[in-house]
Amino acid sequence: METVGKSSKSGVGKSSGIKRMNKKEASEWFQNLSLAEQLLLKQKANSSSSSEERKTKTKTKTEMHERERELILKRQSEHEARMKAQLQSKAEITQQIQKCQEMHRRLIPLQMRLNQMKLHESHNTYHRYTQSSHFYFKLGNLEAKVSNELRLIQNEERALFDMHHRHHCIKNSIKDIVAKITALPNPHTRRIQAKKCVDNIYNLMTV
Repeated sequence: METVGKSSKSGVGKSSGIKRMNKKEASEWFQNLSLAEQLLLKQKANSSSSSEERKTKTKTKTEMHERERELILKRQSEHEARMKAQLQSKAEITQQIQKCQEMHRRLIPLQMRLNQMKLHESHNTYHRYTQSSHFYFKLGNLEAKVSNELRLIQNEERALFDMHHRHHCIKNSIKDIVAKITALPNPHTRRIQAKKCVDNIYNLMTV
């Protein structure tokens, strides 16, 4: 064991020689050191380990802060997008309501004219004009026009109903995100759940 003997004389200053020893030789070498040298070597090893640990923790914290900052910025942009979509949805609903109201206003005089012609037809069965082909031609055209306008109004009102449903779904989804994220104890789980909810909202808005 000449290697151990020589190494023991060299003391702590040559502690790097441990790297070239096997586990048994290193253990024997350490045992041959004085108590002071052993303590000094342990302190040096602990100091080196603590330094590396601090560096690792600092790096990890920095990376976590950076990810959190990116996540916050992403959530802010997503929140702005949701609010913008909600405002846009409200504007579209308002326009659709106005469109339906205007179509109803246009329909009223047509319905009144149609009712007058039908009333005239029923009260003047033997009148020459009500028996003419021209009268029935006008009556048929008016009935077709009223029927077409009613069909168009029904389509627009159906579209309005869909808009209302979509708007409430977006609004409720935003409320659900806040409730679900607040209820979850784990931050990582909260982030995953929030992303899922946001994706659902985006899918809903783009349908």
